[in-house]
Amino acid sequence: MASPFDDLDALISGAIGDAFGEVAVLRPRLSSQYVERADDPTRPIATVAGVFSAGTSDEQLRTMGTELTGRTRLASQSAEFWLPAEQVQALVARPVKGDALTLTGRDGAPVYSISQVQPSDMGDLNLILVREDATT
Repeated sequence: MASPFDDLDALISGAIGDAFGEVAVLRPRLSSQYVERADDPTRPIATVAGVFSAGTSDEQLRTMGTELTGRTRLASQSAEFWLPAEQVQALVARPVKGDALTLTGRDGAPVYSISQVQPSDMGDLNLILVREDATT
């Protein structure tokens, strides 16, 4: 039985999806060391709706000792795709590290590889993404 909090979470998740959501294709892949990733025939391709976000990340690297006295910064971009609990429950198979996510509604349909799957206690998933080459 759903609690009032569960109902409120579903309502808010739906509003976020309506405002910021987009469709993506989740393509399961097999991962093996030293081998190019291949499609996983045991898990079906799925069309999902979620929220994509990307932004810059800036970290300061700290060093020990006296060799490097300056400050070194590492600039990168982080990308994530959030799947609400309703979408996760509709999946036949959950996404795993190495699966591909294609943003079909964007120019060039960029492909990302899932580098980490972060579940929450509310049933939703946050997929941490890495952009793939256009040749992959």
